[in-house]
Amino acid sequence: MTVEITCPNCNYSKLVAEDKIRPGIRWATCPRCHERFDFTRDLEPSGRKKSARVLPPWEKRAEMGTGKGILQTVKEVTFSPRAFFKRTTTKGGLREPLAFGILFGSIGLMLELFWHFLLGQGSLSSVKIDFLGDYGAGAVFLAAAVLCPLAATVMICVTSLMLHLLLTVVRGGRNGFEATFRVTCYSQAAQFWALIPWVGGFIASLWMVVVQVIGIREIHGVSYTRVLIAFFIPVVLVVATLMAAGVSWFLLD
Repeated sequence: MTVEITCPNCNYSKLVAEDKIRPGIRWATCPRCHERFDFTRDLEPSGRKKSARVLPPWEKRAEMGTGKGILQTVKEVTFSPRAFFKRTTTKGGLREPLAFGILFGSIGLMLELFWHFLLGQGSLSSVKIDFLGDYGAGAVFLAAAVLCPLAATVMICVTSLMLHLLLTVVRGGRNGFEATFRVTCYSQAAQFWALIPWVGGFIASLWMVVVQVIGIREIHGVSYTRVLIAFFIPVVLVVATLMAAGVSWFLLD
């Protein structure tokens, strides 16, 4: 019995006899592009080819039911991100993932605003905005309902573009922009933690980054090293900029 092993970087493929694959071997080096990749991602423990990637529950809610599709997606992304993104399709369009991202991104932002107002003001009804007159509290809810989805959309699109650009720099965006976009959108399920009063927003943001790191690694089939380098490039640039500004200020003082 032979299995086909394909390099995710250059798509070079080769048939290899199962008995030639030593137990425990995980990484292979492509003879064409010399890129090292995890070939076990495409194989079952027996050495046979894994089944194709599938749509996530959210995108099958017409069959499963809306409630079940949402809850199962949130549960899998939040608690089993590795398994979720390993089997999630990299194709299928941007609309469905974006809808999920906007839904949970908006929920997270509104919950964060709610706990913030509750902590700072005692209740939402006590929020006073001068130019809104007697419509203060109602207008806050209305503004949140309109602006939070807009903010979530912008955040998802900008994050996806920047993240994929950084992945391209480290040669990590092998499955294209849509795969990165899907990770960004479905990682919004981590906003589930925003239900926790006051500290939920911090936990949600932290876990969202963890989910994105795991998701990018699984959906693109690259090493954690490349993913982490891509995530830390902006941090390094910000630190370098601040240091340069500090040195310039010191020299000019």
